[in-house]
Amino acid sequence: MERKEKIQIVVIGGIVLGTALFLQLRGSTGEQEGGWLTRPEGGTKRQTVSLSKDGAEELFTFELRARERTAEETDAAYIETLQRINEAINPEGRAKLLLTESLALPQYVEETGAVIRWESSDEERVSRTGKVRREGLLEEHRVSLCARVTIGEECREYWFSLGVLPYESGSNKAEFYRAGEELKRLEQETVAEEGFYLPETVGAVAVSLPKDSAISPGVFAAVVLCSIVLIVAAKQKERQKERQKREEEFLMAYPQLVTKLTLYVGAGLSLRGAWERLAAEYRKRAEASGKEKAVHAEVLLLAGELKNGTSEAAAYEAFGRRVGLKPYLRCASLLVSQLQKGSGGLREGLENEVRLAWELRRRQAEKQGEEAQTKLLFPMMGMLLLVLALVMLPAFYSMGI
Repeated sequence: MERKEKIQIVVIGGIVLGTALFLQLRGSTGEQEGGWLTRPEGGTKRQTVSLSKDGAEELFTFELRARERTAEETDAAYIETLQRINEAINPEGRAKLLLTESLALPQYVEETGAVIRWESSDEERVSRTGKVRREGLLEEHRVSLCARVTIGEECREYWFSLGVLPYESGSNKAEFYRAGEELKRLEQETVAEEGFYLPETVGAVAVSLPKDSAISPGVFAAVVLCSIVLIVAAKQKERQKERQKREEEFLMAYPQLVTKLTLYVGAGLSLRGAWERLAAEYRKRAEASGKEKAVHAEVLLLAGELKNGTSEAAAYEAFGRRVGLKPYLRCASLLVSQLQKGSGGLREGLENEVRLAWELRRRQAEKQGEEAQTKLLFPMMGMLLLVLALVMLPAFYSMGI
């Protein structure tokens, strides 16, 4: 299977998959058999219905609220929510909760649809997001957390008493905190002076200015070496691109070159005269356009060598070697062999070469077309994803997601 067919299959498969997904989502947007609408488990969702009369149709959107719970169901929901909160902040079930690290306070309980908002009696020590700060504490610090739980239209409050523990005596955290406080005090005492000297130590903590982040000689040498390698690789890749571009230009120009050479030889010109006529034509074209293609330059160089007295065989062989591509080497070999055998059969050989050249041109064009299609594959897939997003967003919106 060719690459073009594979690309078409991938694109068509993506479109079919996206259409099927859209139809499935559209069929599950809330309207079910008999017009039954299922209420959400909690909160509200947007529901769209179609209103029609006498051929006129209009979409109507309204809020579909969750089913109102009975008093027993509401109490059960709050009990389950409280259990979830206790599992989050006190998973071990300790009678006295002492904090040495931050908490992961839940904001929403999916099973009950409860929305939780937290408040702290001491935001500096325990924030409403659960972050715990122990710096500067010398003893246990008590903090109260309030969980405001809202289920439906009802809101209840639950209070939790927590203890924030100081760092262990002699720990690095505690010593660093005391050293920082001492440096703050020293800065305040010398605020009227131009500056102050840092103490070498504060307690057991050594104090010094950060070292300059100078690059070591080894790192610098490695960076330079990597840079050189990258530059060489980039230059090599650039030369490879230029060489590939040159080869493509010669291959695309080859059928026209041998076709004109065959026409001139068939019109009665000698082989030398055909090359000179071809060179004159390329020279006029280059002067008119102001640009000289690589194949034109090689033909002009060949004509110049013939005019300066170089033998035809040597000039044709040099022409093939300079271009270096298989079709040009084959053409040069054909011309040299015809010179050695005589002019008989030259036209037939050139006509056969023309057929091969145009077949090569056709294959080259197909290859370039496949490469172009491959380059367009990712933009096409991006456009497909964009279309799918534009199609599915209204479906999700109508479902209240």
